Amino acid sequence: MDATELKILLVDDHQMMREGVRRVLAEQPGFRVVAEAATGQTALDLMRAAAPDVVIMDLHLPGEDGIAITARIRSEFPGVRIVVLSADTDLATVQRALQIGVSGYIAKNGPPEELVRAIREAADQRVYLCREVASVVVQDYMKLVINRSAPLKPALSERERALLTLVAEGKRNKEIAEMLQIGVKSVETYRSRLMRKLNCASTAELTRYAIREGITTA
Repeated sequence: MDATELKILLVDDHQMMREGVRRVLAEQPGFRVVAEAATGQTALDLMRAAAPDVVIMDLHLPGEDGIAITARIRSEFPGVRIVVLSADTDLATVQRALQIGVSGYIAKNGPPEELVRAIREAADQRVYLCREVASVVVQDYMKLVINRSAPLKPALSERERALLTLVAEGKRNKEIAEMLQIGVKSVETYRSRLMRKLNCASTAELTRYAIREGITTA
């Protein structure tokens, strides 16, 4: 994108916010604010007339869902880059914005130079996230990685859970056989199978596993 004439549309329902952003951008060579909108519908109406290269979008607009307006702009004007400038940096909102393809997400309490950088990155077909937003995204990603890498707990059948409970309660094989109405050899087979499945080398380890997983409080 030619940075010698970067046309920008500001979308924010607070006039003072728009004026502040406009002053910041006016100091940047190659930036030109071509239009301003206080509502999502006005922003949509201005898209063709103003033909902006970058839209600075607030997500909280009166009576409208800024995410939905952003999605419409992305759908109808796929070549336009959108940088979100919002006080809302919670994970759910950030994820929705990124899913529809915004090119940047900046917190309103950040320094002016961060917005300038985000616009330049967007113009160069890159994505920019302020530190606060990037931290939220990375933390969520790390949780996902940890959950995916965590070993899956072996699934136990109803009979195996019943036997494990009785073992943890200190019942002997003969007592377990009587209570479950199966043979003693079957109890021994189930016990051996459980030890292999749960990677337990002794009855004590089976008991600790049952207590740790909440299968029994014994």
